[in-house]
Amino acid sequence: MVFLISTPLLSNYVSCIRRTVVNSTTNLITKTLSPLGQSARNMSKLKSHSGAKKRFMPTANGNYKRWQVGLRHLNSGFSAERTNRLSRTVFVDKTQKRMLRKALPYSCSK
Repeated sequence: MVFLISTPLLSNYVSCIRRTVVNSTTNLITKTLSPLGQSARNMSKLKSHSGAKKRFMPTANGNYKRWQVGLRHLNSGFSAERTNRLSRTVFVDKTQKRMLRKALPYSCSK
């Protein structure tokens, strides 16, 4: 059973609400909330680059896969071997990987 007790707290002209949650085991958990109801200590989230999300696929070991370029148009003179090679996916190299870790901050844990 959880009881909510709220009391207003004025500090530096900013109104915050302190909620004390009392559990049935008499453990006290205190949170300071902003007037909008969000936690006062949350950091802002990073934005992922929307173009990079569409072009690069993260793998489980921290690498990224991408499609090869040059297969959309003006390729009628290419050999079948070349078009087959261009249709495969490849891994990015380490310079692109460093850039992609910044562009896609939540894609890989490594």
